[in-house]
Amino acid sequence: MTDRSPDAVIIGGGVIGCVTAWELAQRGLSITLLERGTPGRESTWAAGGMLSPLAETAHHEAFFRLAVTSLDRWPVFAQRLRTATGTDVEFRPAGKLHVAFSAHEVDMLRGMHARGTGFGVDLLSGDEARTLEPALAADVTAALLVGRDHRVNTRVLGEAAWRAAEGAGTRVRTAAPAQAIEVRGPEQRRHVTGVTLDDGTIMHTPLAVIAAGAWSGRLAGLPRPLPVEPVRGQMFAVDPASPLFEHVIEAPGCYLIPRESGRLLVGATSEHVGFQPGPVPASIAALLQAAVRVAPAIARLPIAETWAGFRPGTPDELPILGADPDVRGLLYATGHYRNGVLLAPVTGEIMAGLVTAGSTPFPIEAFRVERFGGA
Repeated sequence: MTDRSPDAVIIGGGVIGCVTAWELAQRGLSITLLERGTPGRESTWAAGGMLSPLAETAHHEAFFRLAVTSLDRWPVFAQRLRTATGTDVEFRPAGKLHVAFSAHEVDMLRGMHARGTGFGVDLLSGDEARTLEPALAADVTAALLVGRDHRVNTRVLGEAAWRAAEGAGTRVRTAAPAQAIEVRGPEQRRHVTGVTLDDGTIMHTPLAVIAAGAWSGRLAGLPRPLPVEPVRGQMFAVDPASPLFEHVIEAPGCYLIPRESGRLLVGATSEHVGFQPGPVPASIAALLQAAVRVAPAIARLPIAETWAGFRPGTPDELPILGADPDVRGLLYATGHYRNGVLLAPVTGEIMAGLVTAGSTPFPIEAFRVERFGGA
């Protein structure tokens, strides 16, 4: 059984896959996106939506630069989505407050403050932090305010990115898991010829982009092992009668993310347990304990929802971006771990440049698949 031939097939319908499809479709390519379930309903749906380069990228300069580049694109990116779909993805440049209880934690905040040039950082006393956010516990001793730290509603984002891709002409196939990449040709001249679905359908295409998140490494036919594994993250949410916080709060053992609706998200665990489903009571209990320590009022609020998702982790916790060196027409946009939402704008641009021009102005050498060896 065969299907018609698009210019490119995107495997994976999370925010990375949908944004990549959107960017390519806007450049005039015929695109088919294959999603194993419903677009935006896996790791994108589960994510908290913090856009936080300073907190996430302290130890890798190339990643830090890429993350900041993507952060700078977010205001225009959010507006583009709104123009394309009429949807406000709740991008809010409201800042984040990192809080500390112990002397050691205060020292960590001082270190972040020292490298926070350009991020609007301000080291606060506990009383100053409580003036800013009165729901903070009395034993918060210090805090670091990071002004250049934003947030977005990932559930709204996933839906908007899907609709934007479709609106630009992408053919989105739901409940269509990809099973294998089809590759032909002699050594040194191998090239993509198509993608086989689980139902046996062969979708002929000269180009495939692997954006399947935690499931990327399960694809057959790849020219090399793809070391992407699921890292389970669990979260819960409470619904206070009135909003508890204006800023995102990051604390030992948890973070708290306010939504425009007033709901407060609490996350997140990081567990290497394969595709074991969640949430599980012990993990939610640990998050709850950490959250109540930060904001005692949470102890009296009903839990509105619990959930879990699978981040796409790699051995070095860096994404895999770029073209395969041995198979023409095979590209990777996966392994974003905790930063897929943050990196979505720049990843879409990188993929669009590689597909349409064979190059990208963004430095991606540190993120190429061949860093892991093996072909």
